[in-house]
Amino acid sequence: MAYERKQYAVAASMLEEEYIATKNQALKGRKAYLLGQSYLKLLEYRDARSWFEKAIGHEYGAEALGKYAESSKSIEEYESAIGAYRQLISMTGRKQELEREILLCQQAMTSKLKSSEYQIERLFTNTTVSDYSPVIYENDFLVFTSERKESTGKDIYNWTGERFADIFIVQKNGSEVKRFDSAINTSQNEGTPWFSKNMETMYFTRCFGAGAGDDFCKLMVSKRENDIWGEPEVLPFTRDKINYGQATLVENDSILVFSADINEPGGPLDLYYTELYSDGSWSEPEPLPESINSQGNEMFPTGDGDTLYFSSDYLPGFGGFDIFKTYLRSDKKWSIPINIGFGINSGGDDFSFIVDYQAKKKTTVVQQGYFTSSRVGSGKDDIFRFFKLRQEPTPVLVETEKEKETKRELYITVRAFTPLYKISDEPNSEIVGKSPLAETFIKITDEAGQKISEAYSDKNGFYFTQAPEGKTLKIIGARLGYLNASKISDTRNILFKEGETSKTISVELILDKIYADKEINLKNIYYDYDKWDIKDEAKPTLDDLVKLLNDNPQINIQLSSHTDCRGTDEYNIVLSQKRAQSVVDYLISKNIEAQRLIAIGYGETQLIDKCVCETCTEDQHQINRRTTFKIIKK
Repeated sequence: MAYERKQYAVAASMLEEEYIATKNQALKGRKAYLLGQSYLKLLEYRDARSWFEKAIGHEYGAEALGKYAESSKSIEEYESAIGAYRQLISMTGRKQELEREILLCQQAMTSKLKSSEYQIERLFTNTTVSDYSPVIYENDFLVFTSERKESTGKDIYNWTGERFADIFIVQKNGSEVKRFDSAINTSQNEGTPWFSKNMETMYFTRCFGAGAGDDFCKLMVSKRENDIWGEPEVLPFTRDKINYGQATLVENDSILVFSADINEPGGPLDLYYTELYSDGSWSEPEPLPESINSQGNEMFPTGDGDTLYFSSDYLPGFGGFDIFKTYLRSDKKWSIPINIGFGINSGGDDFSFIVDYQAKKKTTVVQQGYFTSSRVGSGKDDIFRFFKLRQEPTPVLVETEKEKETKRELYITVRAFTPLYKISDEPNSEIVGKSPLAETFIKITDEAGQKISEAYSDKNGFYFTQAPEGKTLKIIGARLGYLNASKISDTRNILFKEGETSKTISVELILDKIYADKEINLKNIYYDYDKWDIKDEAKPTLDDLVKLLNDNPQINIQLSSHTDCRGTDEYNIVLSQKRAQSVVDYLISKNIEAQRLIAIGYGETQLIDKCVCETCTEDQHQINRRTTFKIIKK
């Protein structure tokens, strides 16, 4: 019961007693597994692995073996993790998912062998509690989150077995650690502070509840006037029963980025952003793109001008949460995130990366700052200071093309989705989201049609494989009852940065259901009055239809054209037939076989809006003037 209520510190103590007292082997395996899970939540990775190993010994099965591999990664024993993943492949058949983990472990082993460009030191050497999420305050101070005994509340947070977290302050060059302002800290959990550039506005997280593990965290804001911090308020865009946290500012303090489970309450955390308007109001939060938000958790964003650092436990990394870097491009789109590398990142959780631009640097240091890690040897989240060292130029060695090729590895990740419509199974309604499509058959071929690889996606629609350079690849997704989808990926002239030995290309496929004999509107297909020729504005939509037909040679379609109620019945039938035929002619001009296409003009016989013709508005006429297609059986 303690475990189910997320009281992991309480559960661990009780489960150890129960494990000793239990004689039944199956029950001992269950107790050992729950102990491993509890210690994993408490960041005690070695204890976690030890208990998972005991659970395996009691024949608890694949679940314990998977967690044994995960905890092995956390302590950077990658060979043990690889061995466990290989056993899991033979036990479960989850080839794609587990081969991805093996490849990531192999990359981590290679990265670990290289000398790091970072030098790091733990900030607080004597604490046994978690200290995390530092932020620079008024140039000379660090404000951070801690569970230390000086916290305001006296209650024990049963998840960690420590005091509820508060926000603390310390001088960067060392001083007595003190609680931050009393207006901010309460008997609840407070943490992850962030300040505006002028230091007059503070954002932080407060979790409401009694610490049973089911309380919800909100984003708070406090304003400072005359050096006095005001009573914090919940930011107005937050909703009930949603967890929010770790707000940061980017783009000259105009954009607030934060982590939340808005899309799936209680599920994975994604990064969202909201814009601060000139009147002080906030826009409705929107998710960051899927190149950033993965099927795992994205948390602890930290802003640095137009650059955003954040942590992910799913994007390719070294174990646990790794820190990634992205930035806003000139077209206002986020760049593909880059793992900032081993040294800062480790097998444990690494997050809350900030650069200290005011620090006095030695000539050998090009950048310094702070981050948080639960890496091996710390046992809890600790704050580290980092120094990025100036790299001496190394002699350029002449390498053969073959040597260069063996040093570089290219991978492709494919994620298959199906669209979610506002009205279920109504493809003419608005698309409101997408859902992962499990067991999608993925096939990758080169420009000559030669097969590169093929396999089924996992339960999350995910497929991962190594890819060749110097090719134009076609990635196809297929699933029974769905329309095939494809993308082209060019691996010629892939640019590897200096020292970069691997790169991953991400591809997303959207497979729609096959709605046989159902008319689907073709958007932006308009005609001039009394004409039937295809306008330029319609060609992108029709080109999409060409691609759909090329991806799905197994289907035929009927093109239908409808008029509004104006004009005679006979005239409208003739006009609509000419319009439908013009679409068919366009598709044939794009090398679609004529026998796959049927053109029918319905005139005004199938009006959607049956308004009185003399009183219909132009919008009502437009709804009725439409061109559609429907899939028909061969």
